[in-house]
Amino acid sequence: MVPERETIVIVGAGIVGVATAYFTAKKLAKKYPAETRPQVILLEQCEPGCSASGKSGGFLARHWSDGTDTEQLAQFSYDLHAKLALEHNGSERWGYRPLNTFCAEIDRIPVMPAKQHKSAHQRTEAESVVTSIEVIAPRAHSSSSVTTMEYSGPGTPVTLFDSENQQTSTHGSISVPDVGGVKEVAPEAVPWLKTSLVNKLRQVGDTTSTAQVDPLKFTRSLLAEAKGYGLKSIRGKVIDVADTGYRQPIIELSIDKGAGIGTLGELSDVLNYVDPSNAESISAKSKRLGTTKPYILLLDQGQDIPADKIVVACGAWATSCLRWEAFRDVSASQIPIQGLRVHYLLAKPKEQIPAQAVFAEINGTVYSGEDAIEIYPRPDGSVFICGEALDDPEMPPHNPFEPVYSKRATGRLKQIVNDVSSTLSFDMIQYGLACHLPVHAKGIPVISKVPSSKGLYIAAGHGCWGILNGPATGLAISELLVDDEC
Repeated sequence: MVPERETIVIVGAGIVGVATAYFTAKKLAKKYPAETRPQVILLEQCEPGCSASGKSGGFLARHWSDGTDTEQLAQFSYDLHAKLALEHNGSERWGYRPLNTFCAEIDRIPVMPAKQHKSAHQRTEAESVVTSIEVIAPRAHSSSSVTTMEYSGPGTPVTLFDSENQQTSTHGSISVPDVGGVKEVAPEAVPWLKTSLVNKLRQVGDTTSTAQVDPLKFTRSLLAEAKGYGLKSIRGKVIDVADTGYRQPIIELSIDKGAGIGTLGELSDVLNYVDPSNAESISAKSKRLGTTKPYILLLDQGQDIPADKIVVACGAWATSCLRWEAFRDVSASQIPIQGLRVHYLLAKPKEQIPAQAVFAEINGTVYSGEDAIEIYPRPDGSVFICGEALDDPEMPPHNPFEPVYSKRATGRLKQIVNDVSSTLSFDMIQYGLACHLPVHAKGIPVISKVPSSKGLYIAAGHGCWGILNGPATGLAISELLVDDEC
């Protein structure tokens, strides 16, 4: 009798989920013949890259996380991007290219954005969340010890599910590193800015240390490659994940019609505690499909998928798993990930802009210091501009396609771009856009197996560095899934 093949299900088709699917399917294709190869399924309720993975700048920096807990993760993933681009013609397929990066300190713009109601040093507590990079899971339940997840690849990152001493900053926009030692360059080095407004211009990255991709094209191209290794993709929303081995305690109420219930003592006589080992959970009982697999994913369309291992890679929606039966031992304090709304627009200049990314810090506005406006010209001639992450964090909508943008925020962003650009006239391709970055309450993302589970994993909370760190995260999780080590 041929043994039942293992089934691995990845929930979420953003860059982290797709990278996990790609590396997992690739490893399994090399390790097993087709007839015995474990099955890999990617679940997505909307479209691949429909949220932050398809609506971000796609900026890559090798050293901008140096000195943080994600230093090795970022460096390794930056190099992995270059390797993937070389292997799959990324320069043509998803716009991968090295680029020069500048930090422009711009004096107060004569035509100010409307209704600047806060100064740079007067922010609400919610707004202080928006500063720069990603984050880490806090302590797990104190009753159980949690081990670290180690990654043995080159540039070895160590990502923790639990730690006493972690980064404590939560970030929704990219923070330009300390550039005190960087040589100042002439404003004419970036001729498409209004040089008369540029107070200082410093180069903070060159073609050896910064690069870019079109994140939506990258995510979908990697998905196409994964399908070549046998990946199966399914569109559907997970309603629950039943744990077929879980036995929920049940209280039986026995009613004797001939006896009255007058006191608490009498009431206790008719309440019987049923041993969990003799009871079957409602969801597992109703959805048993004769499977020996430990989990069953229940989808909104009525389809049920038995699984051996499940990876939650839902980005800003990662906490949805807290409502699923199989994740009952995961607490909200372990994965305090929320969606932070960030605005962006896509423009088409009438003149080609060179491969120069610019972080524009505008003196006298809320866009000074760490909250710079980010401008990314792309190889196809378009320009991606993002900023305006100052709104209070809110729960992302159930459907990532629902409009979440602020007209005031996008209007202000458009005005700033027009004010800082010199000779370029921007025609808006897409305007009034926003997405939710998955930010976590501490300093690095959750990349870990759920402690004491048979096969549950979480990979989320990468903040504004999700595109950069997605490939290395996917590779790390794939090693846990296939080899049970990392």
